[in-house]
Amino acid sequence: MKSNHTHIRKTHMEQLYHTTELIGIKDKNIKILFILKHQTHLEIRAKLDYDSPGCPHCQGKCIKYDFQKSSKIPILDCQGFPTLLLLKKRRFQCKSCRKVTVAETALVKKNCQISQPIWEKVTQLHTENMTNIAIARRLHISVSVVQRKLAQFQFEHDFTKLPKVLSWDEFSRNKGKLAFIAQNFETRSIVTILDNNRQTTIKNYFYKYPRAVRETVEVVTVDMSGSYIPIIKKLFPRAKIVLDRFHIIQHLSRAMMTTRIDIMKTFDTHSLPYRSMKNHWRILQKDSRKLSLNRFFSRTFRQTVTPREVVQKTLNFSEELKFYYEL
Repeated sequence: MKSNHTHIRKTHMEQLYHTTELIGIKDKNIKILFILKHQTHLEIRAKLDYDSPGCPHCQGKCIKYDFQKSSKIPILDCQGFPTLLLLKKRRFQCKSCRKVTVAETALVKKNCQISQPIWEKVTQLHTENMTNIAIARRLHISVSVVQRKLAQFQFEHDFTKLPKVLSWDEFSRNKGKLAFIAQNFETRSIVTILDNNRQTTIKNYFYKYPRAVRETVEVVTVDMSGSYIPIIKKLFPRAKIVLDRFHIIQHLSRAMMTTRIDIMKTFDTHSLPYRSMKNHWRILQKDSRKLSLNRFFSRTFRQTVTPREVVQKTLNFSEELKFYYEL
């Protein structure tokens, strides 16, 4: 005979009984006084209070003194609104040494204005594909706070292997300062990012790899500056040095741009050759094999043309430009 009793499956869910737990505040000594809902954010007024502890200085008896000025502590969003906790902390005074101490809570560390749930969320978002600025905007904190948390991370480096083909490059960061990046050329996975591109910094890092590991590198691709070539020969004695295709194309593109401008300036500014070279410069910079066959109306030529026809008409104005374009 079947039982009429309903079987309830036990789950690992924790039931929340208080508003403080709902917003991520687990300290029972924090009491919410009231909540203000502004147009842009929520403001939670609360106080931190508990029985007088012993004096941390002389182990004497403390008495309740007064409350500290409210600390503005950002916490995780509530109802989709940025939420700010204004917490008044109890102060205690020792009867013996007369020194004053402030009540402490696990919600925020001593001398800190950022709540622990915010720090934990920053750590979580750092594991996702988000920039420091995006994390700061999402959690309504400053970028410097996010960067400070990132600086605390310790990354483990594997110094037992290197890719056969390394790619060296530099990029701008921190207000125009150049940083160094090394990648696996085939997979584009990052080997390391260094704070600067000084040769000493680069050598100190790669010398952490045993010589036998560095000798496994067969090719190192670099830009056209040539500044990395001397240290590459020292670090990777068996590696071939190859100019990166991207930088070669970039150099040729800049050379073509300069040549076009110099030739363009030999014509009158109101003439058709001048306007053609100026208005259709993007088409002249493109790979001729990838030019579209779709027609469009050119205000310069005042007719419907294809990009290929634009190139042909423009090159007919200058034999010199045609020579360098077809080079």
